[in-house]
Amino acid sequence: MRRIAAWPVVSRQRIVHAFKPGGSPGAEGPFRTLRRHQWSSSGVRVSRHADRGLAGQMTVFSSLNVESARLARSEKGAAAERVARAAAELESGPEFAQLRRALSGMPLREAEQVIDGVLPEGAPAALGEALRALALRTEQARARDGALSPAEAAFAGWISEVHEGYVMLAQENGPATLLPRWMAGAAHRDQLGALIVLVADKFHHASAVVEAVPAIDLEETAEVHGFSPFGRGDARALRITADDVRLLAGEPQPLRIMVPVQIDS
Repeated sequence: MRRIAAWPVVSRQRIVHAFKPGGSPGAEGPFRTLRRHQWSSSGVRVSRHADRGLAGQMTVFSSLNVESARLARSEKGAAAERVARAAAELESGPEFAQLRRALSGMPLREAEQVIDGVLPEGAPAALGEALRALALRTEQARARDGALSPAEAAFAGWISEVHEGYVMLAQENGPATLLPRWMAGAAHRDQLGALIVLVADKFHHASAVVEAVPAIDLEETAEVHGFSPFGRGDARALRITADDVRLLAGEPQPLRIMVPVQIDS
């Protein structure tokens, strides 16, 4: 069975948006409030290097900080502190160290895309491994504390159909659902086979918003195992992986039809 988890890292803007949904994601004040009350971790500073030395810095955070910010917004300060500590523990672990090393050698734009949930073409295998390992540890942290936040994963699946105005999300042993294509695009997940987690963020007893979050397959490997789109008896025909997409998008080969010819002797 496929194991889909939300993208394990976020930017500071995502954290601020979770704390103050109607404000500016780039505002300094809300984040300072989170840090002052220990409702957010400090993140991991990534120093990027080029041939002539330091090429800039960026900060990446554990996605648990989004949940701690939601808890703080709901006036659950003690729980927010607890989750922020779990985020800080993840950020000090070997998975984040591996992620930092991989990001430090990438161009700034590509490194920012990784934080937003996009793996650039040609990204080192170590980067994908670090992200999957980090996503697994993040899910383990969530499992240890089932009431992490007022938000809950409403749907985890992959895009099985792409249409002009919407995409179809499929899931293991469950019904499919429609999602506006612009919403999937905002999560950088509007292509066939892309993984998405829909999160219902509760505001009050009678109101909530649904957010599309980029996701990752915890067990995806880099190998192609002979998948055929014509093998409808194969369950993988309904859950296309990134490798399948690359395989099916390859250069078409000339069609060869062998016709028997009778030769008179």
